[in-house]
Amino acid sequence: MRVTQSMIAENFTRNLMQNLKRLDDINSQTSSEKRINRPSDDPVGAAMAIKLRRQLSAIKQYNSNAQQALTWMKDTETALTNAGDVIQRLSELAVEAANGTQTDEDKGKILDEVKELKDQLLKEANSTSLDRYLFSGYSTDKAPFIKDDVSGNIQANPDIVDGAINYNVGQSETIPVNLKGSEVFGDIFEAVEKFETALENNDGETISNEVISDIKGALNTVLKYRSQIGARTNRLEATVSRLEANEVDYKAQLSSIEDVDLAQAITDLKMEESVYRAALAVGARIIQPTLVDFLS
Repeated sequence: MRVTQSMIAENFTRNLMQNLKRLDDINSQTSSEKRINRPSDDPVGAAMAIKLRRQLSAIKQYNSNAQQALTWMKDTETALTNAGDVIQRLSELAVEAANGTQTDEDKGKILDEVKELKDQLLKEANSTSLDRYLFSGYSTDKAPFIKDDVSGNIQANPDIVDGAINYNVGQSETIPVNLKGSEVFGDIFEAVEKFETALENNDGETISNEVISDIKGALNTVLKYRSQIGARTNRLEATVSRLEANEVDYKAQLSSIEDVDLAQAITDLKMEESVYRAALAVGARIIQPTLVDFLS
């Protein structure tokens, strides 16, 4: 078969374009530092990268949820700790008031402190986290307890809707973060108001027979819920650690699929540039000028 000048030129042009494509691909890899810039670069790798990115997105959302839940838990624990300290002081005052040697003036001072402690308990029961009430169930925009302006008694807010607030911290994994305010604080407010009434009526018998045990029971209730919150916090912290480890692992897998070995890519780029220049030089020698070139 006769090899014409036209055949040589076409073959040279085809090979040169292939070389240019390789040069462009490697140049794209070095500039983006990514081995896969389009699905056609590696269809299997691109599919794996999409799957890993989807998993990473889910992990980041789970981690964000877990961090928000941890904030809620820690704020709840702080409120319960403060409430426990207040109740402990109320217990000491009840024992002191039950002592028959207290004068009316002494009992008046105790009553004043009890009223202050009740207000402090109300503050803890109406604690918030990120402007959301901790003990209001679903009604996080409403205070769970309100104080009657006339009697001064504390009562549950009738407008709140109780319910468990759950955070999704994993695939098919949720954790409740809130406590029911009436279950945590209801008994202690009743006990404090009974204590106030007994002090006002100089009723030492009620303090001795009822108030002291009621306050002790309320303290045990708060300690029980503190223990629950502590267990949930430990579980959440373990979940966060697992999610962070998974995120590091998936990022490493994604990097191994997508990222380019930059040193190798630069070497390949220089090699392809040399091949391209050599091809141009060879092409200039083997493609001889024709009569048309002289006539043009």
